[in-house]
Amino acid sequence: MSGNGNVQPLNVIIGVNGIGMGHTVRQSVIAQFLRDRGHRVRIVTNGASRAEYFGDLGFPAWDSWMPTLLACGDRIHVRDAVRANIRQAPGGFLRHLQLRRAVRNSGVPDVFVTDYEPNTPRLAYHFGRPLISIDQQSKYRHLDLPTVGRYARTADEQRLRYFAPRVDRSFICSYVPLDAEDRGVEFVSPIVPDLVRSAPVTTEPLATAYFSRYFDHGPEESVRELASIFRQSVPDRTLRIYTQPTELRSLRGYADARVEIRAFDREAFIADMARSEVVFSNAGFNLISEALVLGKPVHLVPLPTYDQHWCAKVIDEAELGTAAPGVERRAVLDFLARGQALRDNVVRHRDQYLSADPRERIASYLESLPVAGRPMPAPIAG
Repeated sequence: MSGNGNVQPLNVIIGVNGIGMGHTVRQSVIAQFLRDRGHRVRIVTNGASRAEYFGDLGFPAWDSWMPTLLACGDRIHVRDAVRANIRQAPGGFLRHLQLRRAVRNSGVPDVFVTDYEPNTPRLAYHFGRPLISIDQQSKYRHLDLPTVGRYARTADEQRLRYFAPRVDRSFICSYVPLDAEDRGVEFVSPIVPDLVRSAPVTTEPLATAYFSRYFDHGPEESVRELASIFRQSVPDRTLRIYTQPTELRSLRGYADARVEIRAFDREAFIADMARSEVVFSNAGFNLISEALVLGKPVHLVPLPTYDQHWCAKVIDEAELGTAAPGVERRAVLDFLARGQALRDNVVRHRDQYLSADPRERIASYLESLPVAGRPMPAPIAG
């Protein structure tokens, strides 16, 4: 029996994609919650390091192939997709067939879950099993959201429709209230780890920052400018900037007595966010969600994607933080000056919209599916 008392244990495969760790953290939280309820969980992902991350958590994980689907302008063009994948596609297709065989040999699951990932949908279609999406990007598929500057949702919608042409249900994480006419869509609060929800929250004269790398857009300019602003104009606070170990050598020269540059450590980063007055970062969904759950306003410098620009716009408009195209002195100092008012807004918003933990709702839905113990149907094309 499963950990919730009266439900037959499920066999679940979760597919997770992503350049950073946001998708991975979200799905690891779901995977551990399902495992704690007595269900069997396996992972399909991309990249040896991501597979190793799940392996270290005790989950069997397959490293699968992910096609490259980059946008030119506001959409993905077929010729660009062909050019980017033509050399890797034969090997990638072979790897998918090997994955399909491995799934069959090790036990076809009752249900597949996808987070912005194309392998699990193909497996679900092939084996005739339900497919559930749990992500935050699917709002770009189901909602007619406006352009933000020169960025449109078109490429995200194209990518989602290629990855998963159809799903049985979508759970869409959002830190602001959203609604859709499609009854197969359900909006839930962001999925954040217990490490975040249980962190002791204080307010000290500290600002925490983290800037990502996205292809050729690295953190150096943001780190340099933010360190300079604090050094020259913010004498009463410490700035602690976290960076990936591969970036540390090139960035540590910007440190001084009150500007610290540290290699990223997730537990230390969460602890520092929890004690900070404010947080500086790019506009990744998971980091924003974690900061809001901790009651911290964010100043956002979005990377060149629609997703990040939409997230930054929503935060700015809701007065849960501020946003700017780059790290600019006037915008940073204005953000710091408004810090207390923004913190009050964040706490009110969190208590109203983000206090619910969506894991129970998601697990209960999966457990309600009439699939456990059902004989596997004949495979269909897919």
